[in-house]
This record gives sequence, C-alpha cells and structure tokens, in this order.
Amino acid sequence: MTRDQTPSIDDCAVLTEVAEVARRRSLDRDAPIVAIVDGLVADEHVIAQSAGADVVLVGDTVRGDAPGLELARHAATAMAARRTRITRASRRAAHDVAQSLNLIGLTTDAAQHGRLDTEEALQRIRDIVDDAGDDVWRSGRPNRCGLVLVPVDLCALVRDRVDAPDITATVPDDDVVVLADEHALGHSVDELIANARRSGATDVRMSVWADREVATLRVTDDGSGFPDDLPTEIGRPFAAPSGSDRLGLGLALIAEQADDLGGALIVTDPGHGAAPTTVELTLPRFDRHAPDTTAGSPAAVEPSDQVGAQADILEGVVRHAPLSESLEAIVAAIERQLPGAVCSILLLHEGRFLRHGAGARLPLAYREAIDGVAIGVGQGSCGTAAYTGKPVIAADVTTDENWDDFRHIALAHGLRSCWSTPIVAAEGGDILGTFAVYKPAPWHPDEAAIRRVNRFTYLAAVAIDHHRLFAALAKSEARFRSAFEGAAAGLALTSLDGTISKSNPALSRVVGRSVAELAGTNLLDLVDVDHHAAVLESWAEQRDARTSTLRTVDVPLADSDGDAWLSLHSSLIPAESGRQPYLYVEVRDITASRRQLADLRAREVAEAANQAKTDFLALASHELRTPLNSILGFAQVMQMVDLDAGQRADSVEQIVSAGRHLRDLIDQLLDLSRIESGQLSVDAVPVDAADVVGEALELVRPLAAAREIEIVRNVDDTTPSALADQRCMRQVVINLLDNAVKYTPTGGRVDVDVSRVDDDTVRVSVADTGPGIAPDSLDDIFQPFLRLDDATVSGKKGTGLGLAVCERLMREMHGSVAVVSTLGVGSTFHADFPVASRNAVSAPHDEPESAATARQPSGRGTVLYIENDPVSVEVVRAALRLRPDLALRSAETAAAGLALLVDDTVDVVLLDIGLPDRSGWDVLGRIRAARPGLPVIVVTAGGDDGPDDARPDRRFDKPLDVRAVLGAIDAARAGTLGDDLTEPVHALDQ
Repeated sequence: MTRDQTPSIDDCAVLTEVAEVARRRSLDRDAPIVAIVDGLVADEHVIAQSAGADVVLVGDTVRGDAPGLELARHAATAMAARRTRITRASRRAAHDVAQSLNLIGLTTDAAQHGRLDTEEALQRIRDIVDDAGDDVWRSGRPNRCGLVLVPVDLCALVRDRVDAPDITATVPDDDVVVLADEHALGHSVDELIANARRSGATDVRMSVWADREVATLRVTDDGSGFPDDLPTEIGRPFAAPSGSDRLGLGLALIAEQADDLGGALIVTDPGHGAAPTTVELTLPRFDRHAPDTTAGSPAAVEPSDQVGAQADILEGVVRHAPLSESLEAIVAAIERQLPGAVCSILLLHEGRFLRHGAGARLPLAYREAIDGVAIGVGQGSCGTAAYTGKPVIAADVTTDENWDDFRHIALAHGLRSCWSTPIVAAEGGDILGTFAVYKPAPWHPDEAAIRRVNRFTYLAAVAIDHHRLFAALAKSEARFRSAFEGAAAGLALTSLDGTISKSNPALSRVVGRSVAELAGTNLLDLVDVDHHAAVLESWAEQRDARTSTLRTVDVPLADSDGDAWLSLHSSLIPAESGRQPYLYVEVRDITASRRQLADLRAREVAEAANQAKTDFLALASHELRTPLNSILGFAQVMQMVDLDAGQRADSVEQIVSAGRHLRDLIDQLLDLSRIESGQLSVDAVPVDAADVVGEALELVRPLAAAREIEIVRNVDDTTPSALADQRCMRQVVINLLDNAVKYTPTGGRVDVDVSRVDDDTVRVSVADTGPGIAPDSLDDIFQPFLRLDDATVSGKKGTGLGLAVCERLMREMHGSVAVVSTLGVGSTFHADFPVASRNAVSAPHDEPESAATARQPSGRGTVLYIENDPVSVEVVRAALRLRPDLALRSAETAAAGLALLVDDTVDVVLLDIGLPDRSGWDVLGRIRAARPGLPVIVVTAGGDDGPDDARPDRRFDKPLDVRAVLGAIDAARAGTLGDDLTEPVHALDQ
C-alpha cells in the first residue's frame, strides 16, 4: 500500500507472531493489522498491542483463527483508514500553510522591490486568506477523530430518530449494519434533518437500502436547494455563501466522519428549480453474521520459569530498580532458555553510538572492543540492526559481510554467530539499542527462539523507556528543588486548606519565621484575620473549578497593624493518581511597592487638584474679564466721546448691567469657595418645602411676567417637611427657577412641583419648555462655567455657576439634584431632600426688631462710613447726593471711626469689615456696646459671616447695589430697617 492510498479490508494483515507485528508496523505505519495471540502466554496481548496491532484477538496462533475475526478486520481497516486520512489532512494542512507563508514572503519581497503590482500582491494574499479556513479545519482534524466504533443497525437508528409528522421514513425490515460511532451517526441523522428544515422544507423523506458492500441513507426534501456553483463543496466547512441555509459546519463534520469510516456524503440532486434536494450518506456495510473460525488448538504454553522471569523483571521496573539490574535480568533469562548462548544489550547514545548496557557473561575484552561502535551497515550485527531497524542474523561471522571489520575480534573470543534484534520504543518507534545473542558455533534461530527474544526485547524497551522517563523526572525534580530553594520570592506548597508542607528560605525572610516553624502551620496564620475570607475564597474558586489559573490576593501581614503587606499568588497543582491536589503559593512582600503606589496616587491627586485649580482660575479669569471689558470699554468711550443724553444713558446701562453680572459672578464664586472649603455652615432642620418654593416664586415671578412665561405651582398637601438648611434650600430653588425662566422662550411655561417620592425623599421639581439639553452635555451640566449654546434664548446671560452651586449645596444637605431632558421639549430638574423625622426641631424664626427701639427720622442727618478704600467712599458720597438732607462723614481706620461715634449726631453707620487696624466685626461689637440702638450696615468684599454675636442690621457685599444701600439708609432713619430683613444678607440670600 502506497503512502497516500486509503487502506481497504483487502489490505488488512492477520498476524500470529508479535515480532511480525512489529516488523510489519515498522514497514507500513498505516497498514491495518489484526494480531492473534496465545491467551495462555503472559503479556503477549499487551506486547502485540504495543507493537502496533490495531486489534488483538485471543485464538489459535497455528491456524490463524479467532472468534470475531471478521469484525476485527473491519474495525482494524476502519481505524487504519481514519489514521491515514488524518495523517494526510495534517500533512496537507502543513504543506498549504508553508506554501502560503512562502507565497506571502515572495509576494511581499516582490512588492517591496517594485517587481509586483500592489493590487496583484493583495489579490494573491486574498486568495491565500480564502483557503486559510480549510487549512485550519484540516489541521484540527486529529482533535475531532475520537470515534468509538461499534456495529450499528442503520435501520433501527433511523426509526428511533424519526418521530416528527413532517418526516417520512422508508427502511427495510432486515438489519443494515455498519461499523460506526453510534452517537456520532445519530447526530449526523439529526443534522441532515435539521439542514432540510433550515432550508424551509415542509416534507422530508428518508430511506435506507444496501447492497453487499455499501449501506446508503438518502434524505430528500422540498426546501431551497444548494448554491448553483457549490454542490460539490459539501465537505468544506467555510464554503457557505452569504444567505445560504445549506452549507456549513454541520454537513462538513458529517462528510469528515463518513470519510473516516470509508464512506462519503454526496449531493445527488442540488434541488435547482422545482426539483427536490437529495443528499446521500454512504458507509461500508458490515455483515456481522459472516462466518468466523472459532476452533483451533492454542499454542504451547511457555515454560513457567519464563513467565516468572518476565514477572520479576516487570516488578523490578515498577519499583525503579537500576536499569543495569533490569537489563542483566533480561539477558540472564534468555541465556537460561537458549542453552550455550551468551547475550548482551547495547544502548544507543546520541543516535550514533552503541555502548554496553548488559551482558556480564560476554568476555570483558570483547565488550571493551565494541563499546562505542558507530551504527551503520557493515558495523557487525548490532551496528547494522540499530541502523536499519531490522533484525540481523549472522549465522556465521566468518562469512557474513557485516562482520568484515569485527570478525577477528569475535573469533578471538570464541564467538562464531551473532543474532541482533533492534530494541524499539513502544511509543514513537525510536531505536533504543540492540539485543544480541552469541553462540560459539554457526547457528540460526528457530521460530521459538525468535518469539522468546522478541518478548524479552520488548521488556528491554519497557525498562529503558521507564528508566529514561523517571531519570528525566528526577532531573526535573532536582531542578525544581533547586529553583524552589533558591527563588527570591517566598514559596510554599500547601494543602487545599492552606497547611504548609514545604517552604523556602525566602518565605522565612518575608514573614520572620524559620522553615521549621512554618512546616505544619497554616498559611492563613500569616495573614491578618480580617482577610482570611478573601484568601479562602480564591482557593475555593481554584478547587471548585479544578484549574491551575493563577489567583492573586493582596493581604496585610498578621500582627503588623497594616504596615506590612503580602501578595499571595496561588495556583492549583493537579493531583496524581490516588493523591490529593495541592496549592503552589508565591508570597511577595509588597509593602514598599504599596507605599510607592500610594505616594504616586497622592501625587497624582495633588497634581490633578493643582491642574483643576489652574483650569478653574483660567475659566474664572475669562469670565471676570468679559464683564470688565464692558465696564472699561463703555467707560473709556464716555471719556473720549461727548455722548448725547440717550447714548450716555445706554452706556451707563451697559456698565451697570456688566457690573451686576460681575457682582453675581463674584458672589457665586464665593459661594463655591465656601462650600468646597467646608466653611458653609449647614443647619439641617425640618423645612416646609412649599413655603420655600413660595418665597422663591415671589422673587422670580417679575422676571417671568416680563417675558410672558406662565409659572404653575403644584404642591401635594401630604408632603412632609424636608430635612434641610432653609437658606440653602431657598438658594437652590431660586437658582433652578432662574435657570428655567432664563432658558424658556417667551410665552413658555415653567412647572414647579413639591411632592413625596418615597418614605425617605421630598422632591422639588422644576420643569421648563425650553430647547432641552443634548445627551452628551448632561454629564457636565453641573460643572462650573458651563453654559449651553442656547443660553441667549432669553436675552439674559448667566454666570454659568448657578447649577454648580445647586449641586454642591444639595450635597452639603445630603440630598441630590438631577436632570432629565429631551431636545425640543424641555428639561426637568429634580432636587431631592431627605424627609425630616417627627422628632426634629423646626428652624427658629427671628423676631423683628421692635420699631420702638429704632431711631426716628429727624430732618437732617449724618451717615458715618468707616472704610479704608477712598473709591468706595466716593461712590457712597456720590449716591448721597440723592439725599441732600444727609451729610457723610468718613474714617479710614477703626480707631478714627470709633472716635467719631462720640458725637451723638451720627444716625447710621456704614462699616467695612476689612479695616487696616482691626476687624470690622470687632468694631461692630464695640458699637453695639456703646450705642445699642444705632443702625449699622455692613459692606464687605469678603465672604466672612462673622461671629454669631455680631449681627449687623443689614449686610451688603461689594460691589454695592446703590439703590439697595440708599433704601437701607432710609429704612434705618425711619426705624424700619429690621422689619423687612433681620438676618445678614449675602450672596446666598440675594
């Protein structure tokens, strides 16, 4: 049989000699072989299987008969055929991949040197990519070839699988038996039915028939057919064009399995036009009732001493006896059974030289003379046998041409004949050495002698393989031990519960305990107790999943108060047969790295904070410069140009408007600063949200009315009090209402709702009919200085800080603010406050100052302004020109101002807080002590609220609202200053 032929049953060899099995397998790796062995001879079954027989039967080794021989021949042929196809597919895949890589290299090289058109190069690569799927499929075939072959009645299998009303099955009553994997064949039937249904078939017909050699399963359906140009590509896994319901991995797998069994999957009618689609699955038929030869006499039983010798040798191999001991035992056993023979075993080294392995009775001088002989034809019986892989019998060394160079050595030691058999590894077929039988006279072994030597040659192969395997294992263990002990990281081998069986010196250094102290303790004892659960969880995940995947847990060292940290890298070592799996744990001290990481993170946070501060200052600078530009610009125009009354009034209005915007901006920047720095005092008490909304509406309604915006208030009377700071809540509601009115077009509507969302939340909602907010802007809507592109819809420019203040005030009150918006519909802002408990104390209400204690106006009066800024004094002086009955006296220091108070003619005091010699709050306290009824109005550029016991009658933040200041002075002279506002006025109240 040639290399690329698929074996048939006629190629199946039935052999009765183990040596012949090995010889035949070495000559033809793919040939189907059935071995018939003597059941009474120990180990012969195993030896025949190891020598390469596909199927081994116990029967008559003389006549070559055994029960089930016909079945064995079919099974052996199927296995050999599958082996051939797998080899062929793998070889072809490797060839295609190599050819593709070579073509890609050549194409790339040609393209780089300008010898190939780029499009042509790309096309070549595309062609290679198109075939890559087939190569991958072929290379994976060995992993899909695990078929379990048994006789299967195809008719019975089809009857069992067909139970749907859309399927009609026609099968004969007789058995149609094939040799196949019953589970895989059943899935193939199911896939053929599913393939028809996927194509839209409503009528599927199945039929089974057979002739002497082939069984056929036909499937006909009325679904859409196969693609016109691909009816023969049924075995390709990636041949399905877009939209095809037919071709795919399912049919490819069926075709591959059928090919493994010597059959095929064929499209006999692709179903074009109105014709039905027909697919046929063919498999070789197996006649399980073929006559078998069951009679015959068993071969003679080998002598009991040979069986005992084999058992003793195998026992020595299992207990890891030295190789020389096992090989000497094999040589001695053969010498006992071949009278007059002297035997030896030579071992192959480096694939080129033979060196002495066993043979104590062989003359020492002869052993030394041939030790290290190179293998090759003409190198004596042993050198030639090791080179050719075949037994070499030199019946008479005086005439054998392989002994020309060694004849004199053999004759000098009385060796006249030499029969050498190669020792072949059971796995892989490598030559391990030779087994030689010498006799002092010409001699040719008989069949019995060959059988005996073949058995013990196989034992020698087992012994050598076993020794090499365990030698490699011992070397590996030594390397592991050296690496384990010398590793820089702490290492431990533990049971699944963490008990340490072995540790290395590095672990001792990490945890401060000796190797002896660690032995038998639990690794968890080294870990802080609060982190035991995390370690146990990682171990449990590995144990339950039975995976060696590395798991890492960082934990503090026990008794270190969190100052020392360990990183535990654990992996599960699978168990050997009869043993429990265990854990390999690498322990590293990560204290320094954690500190470095913490320092790095702190540095990153600091850098981020500095960057944020820089960005904020840049934004603030930009926002401050914009109104300043208007103020300075119009002021310079007024200086340079003689404007008429109208133009002058417009310029003044622009300056005033920009100044007010600048004041609002500064006020809200101060608010943000106080909130972010924690200087905002929040007094959370039960607050009636409906009342706060009412106060806010009174301030916002004039702006809404001016633009014909309807404000609708909806209050649920069952809403409980909210737990909030009343002043902060009012500011939040005012900001939300102002924002809604600002962005609602003329004639629009704003809805304000107060309700209880759940048992824990009171909600104030403000909804507008403005342009809405784009989804990608929602996440940044509460950032400082963010203004939407449509902010000019109301004609009023905002500071961009209102919503940012809202968000931070809500955070300070343990509430939250959120927005829901739809472009073109509007936005709804929700401010959620905690519900106040029934036992909470409501906010106190300050009683207004009694009018009886207020000074009454008495014609002309005097205002004392204690202020170190001359410009501010001149602003007030200019404003008082509107009150010609009032005189202004000023003092630049606290001391000068207190001295002027000795004069009882002062009616009202304007007091700046930032005085050069002492705080204005201290001056206020002295005024209250000296002149209790004297009205004091504080004006300041700072955000300091002052001590609780120093409360002015009114407070204004610079820049001043001149009309408001004049109104406060008038009210103070009239004795009504405390009637409309008794608490300090600052940005949050404006």
